[in-house]
Amino acid sequence: MKTVILLLVIKSFLIAQTLSFGAISTVDKSVMKKKLSPLIRYISQTISKDLKFETGFDYADTIEKFRDGTYDFGFIGPSPFVIATQKSKNRLKIIAGLNNEHNGDFCGAIIVRKNSMIHNLSDLKGKTFAFGSPKSTLSYFMPMDLLQKNSLDHKISHFVFLGKHDRVAKYVIMGKYDAGSIKESVAKKYSKYVRIIQKTEGVPDFIIVASSKIPDSVVKKIQDALLKPEAIKIAKAIKASATGFRLRTYSDYDALKKVMLKVNANSVE
Repeated sequence: MKTVILLLVIKSFLIAQTLSFGAISTVDKSVMKKKLSPLIRYISQTISKDLKFETGFDYADTIEKFRDGTYDFGFIGPSPFVIATQKSKNRLKIIAGLNNEHNGDFCGAIIVRKNSMIHNLSDLKGKTFAFGSPKSTLSYFMPMDLLQKNSLDHKISHFVFLGKHDRVAKYVIMGKYDAGSIKESVAKKYSKYVRIIQKTEGVPDFIIVASSKIPDSVVKKIQDALLKPEAIKIAKAIKASATGFRLRTYSDYDALKKVMLKVNANSVE
């Protein structure tokens, strides 16, 4: 029976002329598409199939599309990956992860306006705070873990979720919120206007995945292509600090899973 199913899956892949490539837009959709275009073209050329960029309405919708197999391939953050694979880790196959100068990890940053009187975490007491998505690694789970560890989650006057990292930065800059949490790379982008008061611990960077219906031989072919020196420029198109791609396994996300469980159990929401 398994052999029959496998043959049907392979046949379906061979017949398909166009496959989908999904991604969560942590920034504006057009910006995300531009960043990923070199990667999508590279994979397309590697497997001789057309790939179409797609994204969901928001984090939750996009994660569900990863979970139910809507996307054939995709680019997904660590927390969304954990959520999408909670019921069945065979749902998504890990192809490769972004590598960078921090050995493949990246950090979140708690930011304030450049001229803010907030200089450390304890100064956040009684202040307003903006997160990105409640399913985001660096704009929610890791910074909330930091706030909980410092007993600040119940001492901040008001929390809000704004969706995208750039929106958090802009609302903090405009003074609508006293502080916020975003990716370190986004904080650097707005460094003229914001100041980082604390970084989170590092977590595995974004990964490229395939649906369970993609044959293992195809996944391996893409892995081999992404590990070639020529793929470094493709990684840098996604993130300037990237140094290429690296292999990842499910166990790389065990520590993050524990953080997410703890944050959810102690959430002020």
